[in-house]
Amino acid sequence: MSLSVEQVEKRIKEIECLVNSSSERYGRLLNWQNPSDPFWHYGIGLSDTHIFDTGRGLCPFERKEAKFVAGIDHIAFEPERIIERLKQALHVFADWEYTIPGWNCEHLGRLIATDKPRCYQSRALWFLFDLTPEGDHKTAHQIFRAYLEKVAPSLNQ
Repeated sequence: MSLSVEQVEKRIKEIECLVNSSSERYGRLLNWQNPSDPFWHYGIGLSDTHIFDTGRGLCPFERKEAKFVAGIDHIAFEPERIIERLKQALHVFADWEYTIPGWNCEHLGRLIATDKPRCYQSRALWFLFDLTPEGDHKTAHQIFRAYLEKVAPSLNQ
């Protein structure tokens, strides 16, 4: 799904209306599975009730059942920075083509939260989709970093 500039601004306003910084899920990378779906889905927590879908929807939605992504606490940004990185990422990736193995919700969610555009679910097929052997998207990190350097350098590491 490609978003126009107006849609990106609308999504940013929705994020700002839905965030609750006192929520345990605020600014955290979350994942969940839908019934009868073998894939894990990823997004950024906004509140106890809302998640920003970093997948096809690129929008907030209501969902109470989600898990914290394990093993990233030592590399994750602070929640406030993650929310700001999420808003900036919309400007950069709003028109990127979503593909399950090549550029997906896990790549974008992890890039926003940890600065690593990695998808463990795609890692086994890395050579088919121009990923690194670790499952990283090859250009997303550099593109996002260069954008942030121009508009919000403090959001880079």
